Amino acid sequence: MIRPHWFPHSIKKLVPRCGSALLLLCSLLVVFPSSALSLYIQIDGVADIKSNFSEGCSSITDIVSQAERQKIDVVLFGDFARNSIEFGVKPFERIFKDIHQGPSVLDRGVGGYISEIKDNDRKFAHTLLIPGVETIPFYFWTGSNYDKNLTAHNWDKHLLVFGMPSAQGYEQLPLPNSNFSKEYTQDLLKNFMIFSFIFMLTAGAVYKGYLRIITVPLMLLFALLTLNNHPFQSSPYDPYNGDQGMKPYQNLIDFAISKGALVFWNHMEDTNGINQKDSLSLETIPYPDDLLKTQNYTGFQVVGDQPIVQSDPGQQWDQVLMEYLNGNRERPVWGFGSNDYLCENQNGDNLGSVRTVFLVRESSNDTVLDAMRKGRMYAVRQTDANRLSLDEFVVKDQKAGNQVTMGQELVATDFPTVNMKLRSVQGGTKTAQIQIIRNGALVKEETVSLPYDLTWRDVEIDRIKPVYYRIKATVSPTDHLVSNPIFVKFAGNTGMEVASAPTPKSATSPAPPIPVVKKPASTAPTVKPKAPRVAMFSGASSPTPPTLSVQTPTPPQETRAPVPILQPAMSEPPPVKTVVKEPMQQKLSEVEMTPGKRLRVMTDGVELKKGPGSVFNNITKLRKGEEVNFVRRTNIEFNNKNWLVVQHKNRSGYIWEGVVQWAAERKADKQ
Repeated sequence: MIRPHWFPHSIKKLVPRCGSALLLLCSLLVVFPSSALSLYIQIDGVADIKSNFSEGCSSITDIVSQAERQKIDVVLFGDFARNSIEFGVKPFERIFKDIHQGPSVLDRGVGGYISEIKDNDRKFAHTLLIPGVETIPFYFWTGSNYDKNLTAHNWDKHLLVFGMPSAQGYEQLPLPNSNFSKEYTQDLLKNFMIFSFIFMLTAGAVYKGYLRIITVPLMLLFALLTLNNHPFQSSPYDPYNGDQGMKPYQNLIDFAISKGALVFWNHMEDTNGINQKDSLSLETIPYPDDLLKTQNYTGFQVVGDQPIVQSDPGQQWDQVLMEYLNGNRERPVWGFGSNDYLCENQNGDNLGSVRTVFLVRESSNDTVLDAMRKGRMYAVRQTDANRLSLDEFVVKDQKAGNQVTMGQELVATDFPTVNMKLRSVQGGTKTAQIQIIRNGALVKEETVSLPYDLTWRDVEIDRIKPVYYRIKATVSPTDHLVSNPIFVKFAGNTGMEVASAPTPKSATSPAPPIPVVKKPASTAPTVKPKAPRVAMFSGASSPTPPTLSVQTPTPPQETRAPVPILQPAMSEPPPVKTVVKEPMQQKLSEVEMTPGKRLRVMTDGVELKKGPGSVFNNITKLRKGEEVNFVRRTNIEFNNKNWLVVQHKNRSGYIWEGVVQWAAERKADKQ
């Protein structure tokens, strides 16, 4: 049962809507849901909304007032973090430069921006307000002023950042022409030290009175060069050395994710081509392939004011999701709807023309960000208030009775069954084209009249390889919907058994019995086949099967009898873990891995990297015996050992499992 988009934040707020006579009935609907998925409610959101803090026309208060009138539950702001483009004269490009700057959050003050959003969040009872910024991580120059062909490239290649936990995080975003930062001093210190040394030599010569006609100009020259090459740059990439590929964008993604924020690629199919900013020429070509070239971001704009090709079967989104299924990507990529809103009724802008609908357990800023992080959302384009509504999209294991929704993963014992309910929120006659996409291929397509219910059992799969399902529904180019995927893996290939789910009961009903795990037969082979690896969701600490929608047992260890687990609350069932026998070597995963536990480097020159692989840049090199703090283990392997996320001197990075040991074990060895 999916509740309307105006579902209240609490029973107390339900009273004015239901009336005293219906209070008891409304309370029962909330407390006693009809199914497990009733624990989620749907709330409407609009994202990438710009206020007059940057290039928007309206104040934050005016925007929220309009959102409340339209019964929009969530507004995610996306004002420009830094809106500055500079062209300087080499070799003093950071001192003598032409600056074109527009209003931005960092220019007007992050503290004031966040404070005003929070003040309005408290003022307006219905609509939630979440701060965010749109970033321009990099641009580069070609041509010259002399030839009148000076052009800034990739100025409109943007990333949205939401959920940064502090104002300081926004202030330290690695953006060109931004605030002083100590993040990259190690990389930029070399030139600074060279010019500083020469400057001091020339200053000493001037002080001693040596050939002042020569030494004074030299001293001034090297003073300027020292200032121009100071190491406190906001970004390690400048616009004067050509295209830097994905490095500036991956750098921003890694920084924001390390701070706990969410990062989304925005308007990747912008076809404006060459345009102007003041007297400058700007050129940005569409960049959907960047979905494949970058890692660890949260998602991208899958629905906008114009149709977005990445949502079509087999395009870049599906290619990324298949990389995730095949274990070549640490986390899946989610789609969301971006409103790209500046001014009402200007250039086709309308607040709420593109929405993201979130599935949450209660209406709060934290639950909305959690839904964005975990993919419990779908995106809608609408021309009026009668938008499409995906009231239900679940994948079921009918044999075990388990089911999951968007952003979740099902461990199935049977052929998956897809259930979908689609309607227009205000009714009326509409005809929609429905597409079900499995692993990038269109496997079912129908033209239907709304409202529409579908139950479809997919019997054409081998039940060996993992799969995912996602949905597109289209009435017209300005009235369509795109869901996020649901993942399915099969219990027969994970070495586990899945208990059937009991029928959900009311909150006062007794808990269902604890499932019993069958003990392996004595005739079982001594060596088990290795289960196929499937990458897990963001935040997973080890490559274990994902959380099911119902209670599941813990599988037996290799040498222990199964132990029943305590029955948890139905809203947060525990994950099921698979034990894979590796007799040849002990991996770090077999030791209790607690975040904050220390690892010791076993050899000199070990590289701490910005990503899990040799292709990523080095952060620093570690000496034998140095210790780092363990954060989590990824599922990216090299030579049968995994890459680990660690922290070293307040910087997060990746290190290969094969070059470290637990510090406690090394100490024990010496005793």
